[in-house]
Amino acid sequence: ALIEADKSIIILGECTAVCEKIYKSPVPLVYTRHTARFLSLWALLLPAALYATFADLGTVWAVLPASSILAFFLFGVDELAMQLEEPFSILPMQSFCDDVMQATQIIVANDELE
Repeated sequence: ALIEADKSIIILGECTAVCEKIYKSPVPLVYTRHTARFLSLWALLLPAALYATFADLGTVWAVLPASSILAFFLFGVDELAMQLEEPFSILPMQSFCDDVMQATQIIVANDELE
């Protein structure tokens, strides 16, 4: 049982090292800015692209609501992508670490009983 516990601790240490490596290497700011600028330009020009289609349908008034809804969802996806660039800021790491500590204490207590 102690050998298995040692293996688990080694694997946990390796996983922690990988997580630290991910955390220390952020996405370059240029990528984030480029995405935001492109999406802003696209959302700005979207009503012009939709105008002819809505004019043929006789509902020109619907261009702005349709453009706004599309822009809202796409900017939401962009915000989600920015949150996912740094997952450790939104994950409940403290509760995860507390669970690992509790499980470790249970394993140690069981080993002491044997």
